[in-house]
Amino acid sequence: MAGREGLRAWICNRYAQRNGAAYDVGTECTIGAGASSLIFAAIQALVHTGQEVVVQTPAYDLYAPAIQLAGGILKEVPLLNDDGQWNLPALRDACGPHTRMVILNTPHNPTGTTCPPGFLDGLQAQLSGTDTLILSDEVYGPIVHDGRPETSLAAHPLLKERSLVFGSFGKLLQVTGWKIGWAVGPAALMAELRKVHQYDVFSTGAPLQAALERFLPSAEAEAHLNGLAGLYGRKRDRLLQGIRDTAWRFTPAEGGFFQVLDASRLIDNNDGQWARTWTRTHGLATIPLDAFYAPPRPMVRLCIAKEDATLDAAISCLRQIAADHVH
Repeated sequence: MAGREGLRAWICNRYAQRNGAAYDVGTECTIGAGASSLIFAAIQALVHTGQEVVVQTPAYDLYAPAIQLAGGILKEVPLLNDDGQWNLPALRDACGPHTRMVILNTPHNPTGTTCPPGFLDGLQAQLSGTDTLILSDEVYGPIVHDGRPETSLAAHPLLKERSLVFGSFGKLLQVTGWKIGWAVGPAALMAELRKVHQYDVFSTGAPLQAALERFLPSAEAEAHLNGLAGLYGRKRDRLLQGIRDTAWRFTPAEGGFFQVLDASRLIDNNDGQWARTWTRTHGLATIPLDAFYAPPRPMVRLCIAKEDATLDAAISCLRQIAADHVH
């Protein structure tokens, strides 16, 4: 139920090497059907009726319904301040005596931002002396751009003891549809998560686990994982260079698979309607940010986890859209 011991050992060893974090293979690591299944299980296990869960918005769309299903109270705070930086004061103000859990996500989906230096220390200062738990969704892990450090709650000794940290082999190995991921965290929290996992997924992709256990210790796997940041950084740069002289505006993504584009020079509002139109007329599928929250201006999210030829075709579409709509 918890996953193959050898695969869990690889995960725990990776945290020890990269983050200096010790997790027990037997009691502090669980394999699940993607990180999403384990995040869902954790919320159902740990959040009870009437308890508050603080979520930074925009946010991955799993969190809110999982909280509501558990009977929790969703408390949304803006992820970014007016300068486009992570808004620590807003998060600290939202945390109080009734806060059961805080959910973090870095590298962040959908904005492509990453947790900045000092942010976790500030959060720890706010939560000191409380029983508030943290779920840290880190499925994009080492995919950080421009030489930024990878940030994990596993590396923060004080927060680690109140946190469940989630990762994804689907993201790291570019097989997202295979749905295989993991959670690590203190034994007491993991025991509660497993009570739900046991009656939800129970056994997760046994052949996939065996294949991963065989592949991951290899030099090929190590080279792939070490090259992820550079690979996606180049893809981000390829896309942005291709539209730099158009009416599209952007802040380069700091990490992850996604790049957000500001369409305010092209359209007045209703990014959802225009995203559907562009899919039909130009063959370019984007995700409007109003699928996640009400953005201050029309914005769309693109996935850069594509072959270069696909990115080049997308650049042509984006340039044509800009030429058609500029005003």
